[in-house]
Amino acid sequence: MRGTRWAWIGLLALLGGCGSCDGPEVDPELVASAVDQTVATAEQGSGELADRAAALLDEGDEGGAPATAAPPPPARDGNRARLLINGEASFLTRLRLIEEAEESIYIQALIFKADTVGCAIADRLIARKREDPDLDIRVIVDAYANIQDYDAQMLYFEMMDAGIEVQGYEPLFLEWMNEIDTEDWTAGNKRYHEKYWVIDGRRAVLGGMNVGDEYARVGDDPALVWRDQDVYLEGPVVRDVAAAFEENFAELQRLAERRPRILESDAYWSAWRQVHPELRARVSESMGRGRAWRRARRARLDREAMRGRAVESPVHDDVTVRFVRSRPRLGERWIDRAYREQIDAAQTSVVIANAYFIPTDALQAALIRAAQRGVEVTVLTNSKETNDIPLINDAGRIAYRPLMDAGVRVYEWHAERHDEGTWHAKIAIFDQRVAIVGSYNLDARSLALNSEDVVVIEDPRIAAELHGRVIDTDLRFADRITAAQAEAWADPSLIPAMDRVPELPWWDPRFDADRFELFLIGQASRGL
Repeated sequence: MRGTRWAWIGLLALLGGCGSCDGPEVDPELVASAVDQTVATAEQGSGELADRAAALLDEGDEGGAPATAAPPPPARDGNRARLLINGEASFLTRLRLIEEAEESIYIQALIFKADTVGCAIADRLIARKREDPDLDIRVIVDAYANIQDYDAQMLYFEMMDAGIEVQGYEPLFLEWMNEIDTEDWTAGNKRYHEKYWVIDGRRAVLGGMNVGDEYARVGDDPALVWRDQDVYLEGPVVRDVAAAFEENFAELQRLAERRPRILESDAYWSAWRQVHPELRARVSESMGRGRAWRRARRARLDREAMRGRAVESPVHDDVTVRFVRSRPRLGERWIDRAYREQIDAAQTSVVIANAYFIPTDALQAALIRAAQRGVEVTVLTNSKETNDIPLINDAGRIAYRPLMDAGVRVYEWHAERHDEGTWHAKIAIFDQRVAIVGSYNLDARSLALNSEDVVVIEDPRIAAELHGRVIDTDLRFADRITAAQAEAWADPSLIPAMDRVPELPWWDPRFDADRFELFLIGQASRGL
């Protein structure tokens, strides 16, 4: 999520800067809808529970999407699945899949860094492309999440130079041209937050991890040892993930084709690749000489150490999995609906473990209803000490008191005491029978701005394993919030202002990017 806070900063720069302008006057009651309680209006009692919440996704209600939006693909039976509990397990799997690919490698991530892990993966992608020019390797990154990172831009240049198509990257930092939509000036704030790899259209890795050292948990800095969660998949559901990638890739190509012919970079890349390889190598070398991405490349990835730390999980066959996306630019909110319907269907337990927790009124009400009918509800999120955007806690903590008053147990992650960093996973488990894993944060940005993806796994073996991991292991690194803490944090005056653009311009060294990101979330939360 850290990268998204720069998305609109870049756009403001291109438009001349608006940081000193006052934001729209917003009714505080509307702004507070991302963090305020709805205890007084929450429905009482349990109501009639659905036999199977996943089936409700197709029925259509105001919380899903407009009638014109196609529903998600159906649940697919007969899959093979394995939980990838930490970054070591996930990236060892990803590196193996690169070597085993025969036809295609598709990668989508919000962020693809030019650090040790990013360079190691890019090197192997380039090597595979050179070994087999017919291997279809394509990458999607979010334009604004990476545009401020010169080293990443040079890494993308090298991949493109090798024949690997990278959407979300343009030479000379021209990504911004794809984001300007004269019919929707908020388009620049609607980020591509989806995260998955698809190999040969038959195998996939999906979850919360971008490409970078903190996700793979390499290096000596404890702050970059993050807790995240992926899942490995084989089987029919992978076709749905591959189709999503193809759709996103085609959409980004379409955006690029809207530009004037002179600015269509694909034509230039075709010509550039005809230049003599030695000359191209000299140009690439001069562009990147001395840069961090070249130093990172020399830092060898220690796979043996990663193997020693990887959490092993069993492989399960005959797993039912549904791939669900939300694309607010198309009016979709399918993932929010999947969460709320699973919560409403739960009978014994709900476990929510999410990096960024600013529940909407509807989600908060669903959790309260569940607790009031006797479901054991547990929420785990970051503390201010571990959150990479600490202001998120100030905005989200006001929800703790009404949740706890209803019987919800709330925990904050404190792995910094054990030489680890932020909680970045986005997972939920219901009745130890259904699990959700993906990229979706429980805040208004994921609901109303970002494109997101999750899988809904209907399998008691996997759900019970993930439930046990969170309850028996992860909560040992967390503190349960007390009633006194929740009462103190319920003071609305402690919530950062979410209704005005920060007064300092973006170029001022004192500009608070975190506070600006919170403002954007506040704007997204209006009316939710």
